[in-house]
Amino acid sequence: MKVHVIDLRFMGKPHAIAAYLLEGPEGWVLIETGPESTRPTLVRGIQEQGIEPEDLAGVLVTHIHLDHAGAAGWFSKRGVPVYAHPKAVKHIIDPSKLVGSARHVYGSQFDLLWGHTVPGKESNVHAVEDGETVHVGGIPIEAMSTPGHAFHHHAYFIGNAAFVGDTAGARISKEEYTSVTSAPPQFHLESYLESIDKLLNRSITSLFLTHFGRVDYPREHLKAYREAVELNALFVRQRVEEGMDEESLRIAYQAFQFEQAFRYNLPREVWDTLETINGTDMCADGMRLYWEKRLEEGT
Repeated sequence: MKVHVIDLRFMGKPHAIAAYLLEGPEGWVLIETGPESTRPTLVRGIQEQGIEPEDLAGVLVTHIHLDHAGAAGWFSKRGVPVYAHPKAVKHIIDPSKLVGSARHVYGSQFDLLWGHTVPGKESNVHAVEDGETVHVGGIPIEAMSTPGHAFHHHAYFIGNAAFVGDTAGARISKEEYTSVTSAPPQFHLESYLESIDKLLNRSITSLFLTHFGRVDYPREHLKAYREAVELNALFVRQRVEEGMDEESLRIAYQAFQFEQAFRYNLPREVWDTLETINGTDMCADGMRLYWEKRLEEGT
């Protein structure tokens, strides 16, 4: 199996969102579609391999956030089977709730960022259960439920390679700094750590991050990322317990992240890319909402 990385150049930025085109013994498979706004770039990347989108044996998405699966409905309408977590299927078929929620968050910027997400064709959208292996394009692909970033999240295993969506964070190129993907409303700390542990318990030789690219030292990356999730979640909990207001917490969290990035000499253009795809304001909100609920419950 050969893996082709298609850089979707989200908002004109390199290495922000990846789609992975797999060349199998019986056909081509796509993992992640990116948003509808970058679909023309994705289609060109597919065509560069001498095939058309309709020729794909299947599409798999790790979860239905628009930066990962916004174009999934478009492929299903062209007869391409789309595979997703059972809880994600209905949102590909009818994305109205997802789109409505995102429009509320992004307002007038929504169309520029995400484009016009189209409903999927129900007969071409298929649920894949936790632990199930589907054969697409002659490639056996095992799904593993990995909640924490979202409750409808899968990682996909092909041999010792793992396509992990947002379960292993956002890390651009070879930079050491990894941004914790904690967007609201479904960030859940305990589930996230359990999902990372599930990945650590597998024999993985390569991680493929949607944001962005291949990691060839998966165990080291996952162990460091687990620590980062705990560290940043603790920082937000402390601010919530101190009674810090929402906007001040956002500022404090950004400063905390910027300090970490500075220690790794992260180039400013890479920081800007991470802010575009996994903004610190959004991540602070996800952790804050999680802790507010936990503290309200007395846990």
